[in-house]
Amino acid sequence: MLPLPPLCIGLPVHNGGSYLGAALDSVLAQSYGDFQLIVSDNASTDATPDICLDFARRDRRVIYTRTPANIGAGPNFNRVFSFCRSPFFKWMAHDDQLAPEALERMMERLRAMPDAVLVHSRLTLIDDVGRPLAVNRDGRVMDHHGRPFHRLEPAHLAEGCRPSHRFGEALRRMNWCTAVFGIARTDALARTHMHGSYYEADRVLLAELALLGRFVQLDEPLMIKRCHAGVSVLKPFREQARMINPAVMPGPKGLRLRLGYLRSLAVGRIGLPERLACALVVLRVSLRNRISRKFLTRLHERSHETNRPLPPLSDGDPRPQRDGTR
Repeated sequence: MLPLPPLCIGLPVHNGGSYLGAALDSVLAQSYGDFQLIVSDNASTDATPDICLDFARRDRRVIYTRTPANIGAGPNFNRVFSFCRSPFFKWMAHDDQLAPEALERMMERLRAMPDAVLVHSRLTLIDDVGRPLAVNRDGRVMDHHGRPFHRLEPAHLAEGCRPSHRFGEALRRMNWCTAVFGIARTDALARTHMHGSYYEADRVLLAELALLGRFVQLDEPLMIKRCHAGVSVLKPFREQARMINPAVMPGPKGLRLRLGYLRSLAVGRIGLPERLACALVVLRVSLRNRISRKFLTRLHERSHETNRPLPPLSDGDPRPQRDGTR
């Protein structure tokens, strides 16, 4: 029996045949090759099984597993992590790619920084056929078909010393959440609540991980993000919810997300002042949902009628609203 490699890469996929081959090629061509690549096929009905079995036959580092029914993207992310027995773990998106030195650079940095729990990198953005994408002056990404995506998030988030600052930056400023595809310490990931069965659960997972240690972002664009018509940002809310977990009925928009915010406060061993600071972050973020804004708008309308001034609706945070639009 071969010894376990230091790194386990988990690739969850459902009907990803269009881009899966390119993703697997980019992983297997890495300059750092001491890893195990586990594919969790979520009952795909396209060419995904054939592609995976072909790669598994050609490279013994590839292990193919399959669910008998569609369990959803969230449970499939957690399922592929459950197979990890290595000290380091990385999720790999089936439609993304890696620069040839990505794993080597990230592993080198994570091993050199014992207080860091996650290392990721800046992005190279490509479209559905692999053409590079530009960023507008306002930071918004538009593909070659005119489809808009989120503005790029600021660099080097959640890298500070205070857990509450890292937690706040992860919850309030990580719009793309691509850091979830960095390399993490397995023991730290295991202390989180993992991926919830609601849209934007990856943001909550990153916030929980930030409570456990620092993030590190490499300035090299080693992670290659594909922006295409099938990404979740372009789907309506109910379709996003079914994609995450078809067994969970969509509830009021944003409700499960905010319950996830609350549950995240139990993660990590931090002092009471830091825990209270994190609770204030959760309160601030939770009050930014549409229901709260409608309520505040009505209050403002009433205040104009009675000539009683109220605080402004916005706290000035430039982060774009992301509820249901990712």
